[in-house]
Amino acid sequence: MPLKVTSVRLDDDTLTRIGQMAEAMDRPRAWLMAEAIKQYVDREEWFSREVEKGVKAADEGRLLDHADIKSKWESKRAAQMD
Repeated sequence: MPLKVTSVRLDDDTLTRIGQMAEAMDRPRAWLMAEAIKQYVDREEWFSREVEKGVKAADEGRLLDHADIKSKWESKRAAQMD
């Protein structure tokens, strides 16, 4: 069973904007705020996992040369410009 938070302190402008978005989506403000928090937590957890993977790879010596990466991305960008 989910825990229920009884209050969140927001400035008036943010609360107004949330209310407008919730109305446009035909959803309650509480649903919109819960969804926003869930997405934030999901994104931050993903980011933390990716940083941990990168640190582990670096610790194991699995690194890529900066010039190789730069060249790859420059080629990719040039192909997109065509």
